[in-house]
Amino acid sequence: MKYPLSLRLLILSNIISGLAQGISMLAIPWYFASILKSPSSLALMYTLTLCGSAFWGVYAGTLIDKYPRKKIFIWFSLIGGSLLLMASATGYILGVVPIFMIIIVFTATWYYNNIYFPALYAFAQEVCEAKDYGKVNSFLEIQSQAITVVSGGVAALLLQGVDIDSFNLFGATIPFHLHITPWSLSSIFLTDGITYFIAVFLILKIKYTPHTEKHHEEGSIVERLKTGSRFLKEHPSLLIFGVCSLSIFVVVLTHVILLMPIYTKNHLNASAGVYAMMDVYYAIGALLAGVGIRQLFRKMSTVKAIIILMFVTVGILLVTAFTRSIPIFFVFSFIFGITNAGTRVLRITYLFHHVPNQVIGRVNSTLNVMSVMCRILLSAIFSFSFFLRGDNIIWTYFFSAIFILINILLMATKYKSLVKDYSVPEIETI
Repeated sequence: MKYPLSLRLLILSNIISGLAQGISMLAIPWYFASILKSPSSLALMYTLTLCGSAFWGVYAGTLIDKYPRKKIFIWFSLIGGSLLLMASATGYILGVVPIFMIIIVFTATWYYNNIYFPALYAFAQEVCEAKDYGKVNSFLEIQSQAITVVSGGVAALLLQGVDIDSFNLFGATIPFHLHITPWSLSSIFLTDGITYFIAVFLILKIKYTPHTEKHHEEGSIVERLKTGSRFLKEHPSLLIFGVCSLSIFVVVLTHVILLMPIYTKNHLNASAGVYAMMDVYYAIGALLAGVGIRQLFRKMSTVKAIIILMFVTVGILLVTAFTRSIPIFFVFSFIFGITNAGTRVLRITYLFHHVPNQVIGRVNSTLNVMSVMCRILLSAIFSFSFFLRGDNIIWTYFFSAIFILINILLMATKYKSLVKDYSVPEIETI
């Protein structure tokens, strides 16, 4: 299919800003776990950020449904870019970025993603025809993970640095001089901030005609928030599906931000390069899922396919919990990428077909808040000093497997109603 110019411009802006953003979000957790040697501070920062995002996520959904998505992209990109440039300038002036500025950057980027990605998918639903939802979702996942592959590779170079004089090719030594000094957080934040403003320039050029009718809702914020929760209450099977199918995503975010840097440092005794390369392997797996997951499960119901991917995730989490091997962890990251991205593509397409566009932002926000509550619970448990000492981090992977298994059992209770080919009727808006 030919993607609308509006969607292509938005994707291009996402590629440009996403590359630098990915490096920042890898650099910050590693800085806490390795440079500051304070995994407990990382756990506290992550948990507090999640607590705030529980409230922000709900409000973000009302903004997505009330205001033009183009304006949302512009304003939040301007805010995010400005904060990054301020943090960078502070670092250059003082010689090091203050801890409180690092926390602000981490929190702001997290909240930016909380509204950006739901708005991106809502925008895609708005400008594309229903027959193209699956292809568009797969494409969005592919480009998102391709960005992660590149940003993870670049992060490995920038965080650790490179000093090469030659390389071996089929037994022959080829002179090749490459020297990259490890980048400071100030430099990383500066690059990230500039890309946000480039993204704004591209978004300003977007012009489009919606394929879905836009409903202008008055009402208070509370009244508009109730629309999303009321919709899910009227469709309990959809509620169970929406929450349980996010369980892999819940574990992925907890793993990437909180567990992976500690597992790499404490359990594998590995370097920043290994840490960043794990993100690359994860993204390659996710990239393959975006390309072929719909084809792989084309003869199977979406719900059954997601349950299979959840079972696979349980298996790899258990293997990872009780091994100590960098190659095995690379394989784990690769498969984790496949199962998470595959579930996301299938899940979002399912929701597109069953949730009207005028409430998709609030429905997704309601589901995401429930996801955030699960992440808060996991991160609070995993923040206990027991898990942060020595090899005890492996038990977090065991408990993550149990968490996903519980969600599989919950989804199984609504399996029959979920696999039915039904359409959700349009609902009354406030």
